[in-house]
Amino acid sequence: MATLIKVWIALAALTLIAMWAGAVQDSAIPVIAQVAIVLVVAGVKASTILRHFLGLRFAPSGWRVLFLLYLVVLCGAIFAIYTAGSVLASHALTASGSLP
Repeated sequence: MATLIKVWIALAALTLIAMWAGAVQDSAIPVIAQVAIVLVVAGVKASTILRHFLGLRFAPSGWRVLFLLYLVVLCGAIFAIYTAGSVLASHALTASGSLP
């Protein structure tokens, strides 16, 4: 099987994992863990697409490191913003008396 077909199958499997993590309900997995799983899978998928389909694996190592750092910072920032928003929202609900 050609390398790109194997990569495509791996990307499809990662998509299914992200869909599963995002669809879990009833506190089987904490929401923050769901968000972390989805962001990690998205980062791995983006890195895979950059390397295999956009030719980054043939680029100089500086570019590869730059894009990897960009993905890590981007996913980390999204996670931090989501976490901060969740914490602030829960404090606001607690302060207003909506939560016990």
